[in-house]
Amino acid sequence: MSFLSGYAADFTSGVLVTLGLTVLGWTGALALGTMLTAMRVSPIRTLNVAAAAYVTVFRNIPLPVQMVLFVFGLPLLGIQYSLFASAAIVLVLYTAPFVSETLRSGLNTVASGELEALRALGFGPRPAMQHLILPQAFGTVVQPLGNVLITMIKNTSVAALVGVADLTFATNKAAVDQAQPFLIFSGAAVSYLLIGLIVGRLVAMIDRKAAFSR
Repeated sequence: MSFLSGYAADFTSGVLVTLGLTVLGWTGALALGTMLTAMRVSPIRTLNVAAAAYVTVFRNIPLPVQMVLFVFGLPLLGIQYSLFASAAIVLVLYTAPFVSETLRSGLNTVASGELEALRALGFGPRPAMQHLILPQAFGTVVQPLGNVLITMIKNTSVAALVGVADLTFATNKAAVDQAQPFLIFSGAAVSYLLIGLIVGRLVAMIDRKAAFSR
């Protein structure tokens, strides 16, 4: 089992990279997904169509294909980012449509009477969206958004495909070097499981608080 000591440093580094991708990817996906949702319900048809097209395209192209195209395709156009930044950007672009669709389903919970009351008080579409519609929508889809987050955590493993030294990359390297694939990948599987369970527990706590506030 001495090989585990040599794997520990790579494993720790891989976990940190995975967590970094998760934080950056989820923050960006929430922001972009929220913007897409606002565009989808906008009375301006151009914004509506553009957001719908984005969601359709990026949701239906597999993540590994997007990752490879972004990392190896953009340099041909003279645009280049680090591997870590590229992976984070692709996670944002891929996850945002799922956030948008989840959040859009929460918009159906907003009572039409509340919207009419806001209009009667002189609120325009933007203030109504900012102060009433989106906060209520977020409160009703905490658990579904948590599921999207957990899926994105697992999707960070795709970054290993283009050479990002995340948990999967470190695990694969150790498995090849030490010829212990079953043992090492079992450890990685447990790590992903624990991360998912911890995030799921936190999401459940937030969901209970959101339900109580409603």
